[in-house]
Amino acid sequence: MRYGTKRLIVYSLYLVVWPFGLTSRLAHRRLGIELPFDFSAKLLSLIPGKIGQYVRAAFYKMTLAESHYDLMVGFGSFFSHPTARAGRHVGMGSFTIVGTAHIGDNVMIASRASVMSGKTQHGSPLYGNARSHELKLEAVTIGEGCWIGEGAIVMASLGRQCIVSAGSVVTKPAPDHAIAVGNPARFLKRTEDAASTEA
Repeated sequence: MRYGTKRLIVYSLYLVVWPFGLTSRLAHRRLGIELPFDFSAKLLSLIPGKIGQYVRAAFYKMTLAESHYDLMVGFGSFFSHPTARAGRHVGMGSFTIVGTAHIGDNVMIASRASVMSGKTQHGSPLYGNARSHELKLEAVTIGEGCWIGEGAIVMASLGRQCIVSAGSVVTKPAPDHAIAVGNPARFLKRTEDAASTEA
């Protein structure tokens, strides 16, 4: 579909999502409450097909810190915090969750992946009950042109044009043009000899 047509559809769907979007936006920006956003994001994630993708694009255009009409969020996928940022031409497969990430342009995230809000967002059980700790959210940056594979978990920032292989767990920042492989991920350089460096 042409981008002009998609933009028209997404903006038209503001009429459908405005009760969710406006309530979520005001609650977060005026009161610091994310509950309406969380409820709306999860509810709207269950609308199937293309219409669901367009509805979610309209909702996130209204509520995220940054988003564009060409955002593609698959069935069952959602952003968990309204502080997230998504650049142009960002795509997410089904059942993917993105936290307080800053996602660059042209990033593709496969199904069942998770971009967490850092490694310590729920505190530490080493210092008592983890449930008693306040959330500690860290904005993970995903550089432009990255590809995150099926079932991957990303806890740290990625440089530009990185590839995270399916099922990998990224626990430390990745440099530009790296290939992350394994759990915990080690980084391979995208060169002819694909020499590896310690993660």
